Amino acid sequence: MKILVMSDSHGKRQYVLDAIYDNKDADAVIHLGDGVKDFDAGIEQARELGVLNTDKIYKVKGNCDMFLDEAVTLFENIGGHRFYITHGYEQRVKSGPEYLLKDAKENGRDVALFGHTHRQFYEERLGVHLFNPGALNYGDYGIITIDEETKAITFEHKEL
Repeated sequence: MKILVMSDSHGKRQYVLDAIYDNKDADAVIHLGDGVKDFDAGIEQARELGVLNTDKIYKVKGNCDMFLDEAVTLFENIGGHRFYITHGYEQRVKSGPEYLLKDAKENGRDVALFGHTHRQFYEERLGVHLFNPGALNYGDYGIITIDEETKAITFEHKEL
């Protein structure tokens, strides 16, 4: 299973579309906030162009999406893993991932995805994979791959 993860598109709808186009084989797409409107428009355009081959779409709002009616945090089971999906402003990730890690552990999550810092990040700590794809408005995004048989999970940082 291939999961495309992006965050912080900040008005760059074309970058959303470019990331989807470059990863047409993605089984799921996740946006971690600060650009939900860009994401929605990019998803719609990708569908119109026939380059989006999944209906597994997940999104949360960031601090720049405050007036949108989206969740701040999602808990999802994807590919045999328990995901914590958030932008990260409420978890104060700019000060470090400690609160996010604590909350993920308390909620039984083994993958915690976040944005907000605009910096790519990956670390496994206490059995939780902490992953930030970076800011799409700088051309950064991420790919998560889950082996369907073994459930082994890998995280990659990518650039447009």
